[in-house]
Amino acid sequence: MDKKTRNMTLHLVSLACITMLASCARYLDVKPDSSLAVPKTLKDLQAILDNETRRNTSYAYAGDVAADYYYLLEADFNRLNDAFDARNIYLWAPDASADRDWNNLYLNIFDVNVVLEEAGSAEAGNLTETDRKRIQGTAHFIRGWCFFQLAQLFAVPFDSGSADQSLGIPLRLSPNIEAPTTRSSLAETYQQIITDLSRAIDLLPTSSPVAVRPDKAAAHAALARVYLIMGDYQRSLDHANAALELEDGLMDFNDLDPLATKPIEVLNIEVLFHAQIPNGGGGFVTPRARVDSVLYASYHDADLRKQVYYRQNADGTYHFKGDYGTNPGIPFAGLATDELWLIKAECHARLSNADLAIESLNTLLVTRWEKSEFIPYQATDADEALQLIIAERNKELAFRAGIRWSDLRRLNKDPRFAKTLTRSMGSETYTLNPDDARYTFLIPANVVQQTGIEQNAR
Repeated sequence: MDKKTRNMTLHLVSLACITMLASCARYLDVKPDSSLAVPKTLKDLQAILDNETRRNTSYAYAGDVAADYYYLLEADFNRLNDAFDARNIYLWAPDASADRDWNNLYLNIFDVNVVLEEAGSAEAGNLTETDRKRIQGTAHFIRGWCFFQLAQLFAVPFDSGSADQSLGIPLRLSPNIEAPTTRSSLAETYQQIITDLSRAIDLLPTSSPVAVRPDKAAAHAALARVYLIMGDYQRSLDHANAALELEDGLMDFNDLDPLATKPIEVLNIEVLFHAQIPNGGGGFVTPRARVDSVLYASYHDADLRKQVYYRQNADGTYHFKGDYGTNPGIPFAGLATDELWLIKAECHARLSNADLAIESLNTLLVTRWEKSEFIPYQATDADEALQLIIAERNKELAFRAGIRWSDLRRLNKDPRFAKTLTRSMGSETYTLNPDDARYTFLIPANVVQQTGIEQNAR
């Protein structure tokens, strides 16, 4: 690394500076503080990775503000912090801005690019070569995971037939902020995501002492989701199985207190990688967000998620309380085994293995229902199994940040699951059709102006 590039990493070891940058910086506007120390040792690099503000609590939320499992009353809509453009995102305005997600994710990528550039030559100090591999693996995991989240917002939905011709996202692989910014193809974007997460699998340890640091199971889980979004169901299944071979635990909801303000513990046995959206992330946080009445009605009375996930408001509506994160008002955006069981079930159904699909689904559901009331699901064929699995996916993963928007984008390509979204605000009704270009957010205007990259279509 030359002196100029090295100087651009100097601010990273100061948590105060990092906090400031996360709140006010704009991509390509980040300037270093040359008074701070250069990271020279593995311990320095580990300190960068252990900054939870960036690594665990700054993940994307714009897609969830725009998602369909909740609605806002007009008074609550008017109270939204419009500095983050939540009102426009909620109403699917053509010029809605997801700039905060862009900035947070690319700042995260910048950090880990510093780590990757320095990790090979950094002094070991009181750490070991095994620690060096773990540090490199963590950095690859974070970069791949951030690229994936950016692709869900700022690139069109993946289609294998057109991915080579479709625009992806800028792939920043160096901490040099003066390197040219260009948009890769969608195929190149997903290949980089796969490359980073595959490298993470090679380097990460089999287990992590705490889920704020990723391990092999988390990286396999991330790839299971990536391949599901791509429609590569065999590879998605392979990675779901690999993750579950390492960590397959499920909470039994019969053991939870459904009346508790927060029934589900943080870092419970299902969590493979702990992540959340930033505080103040938009309209779908509780208790402001009212649960969609159709979603709530879809739970059987003996389904314990109806009590564990939701609490009734004074006006008879419901809000969500079943979050896996630290606070129900700051939704969980990480990876967990319940999602993996649903991915496994769906992939089996997509691959025409109805019996295995239903078996995987029942493995999850038996832990979610009152034991005396649960009757295992059955399906006559793979199509019926798939219908059941998609319905249960909506119920299990509601208010799980980073999932529903991606599901809408991919399922809209299938007439069986395509959905037209509607919202009312005041006297106006707003609609988002399955093939609408607004399923891809605009790249921040200042980035387009500074770099000349092509803006997304409207």
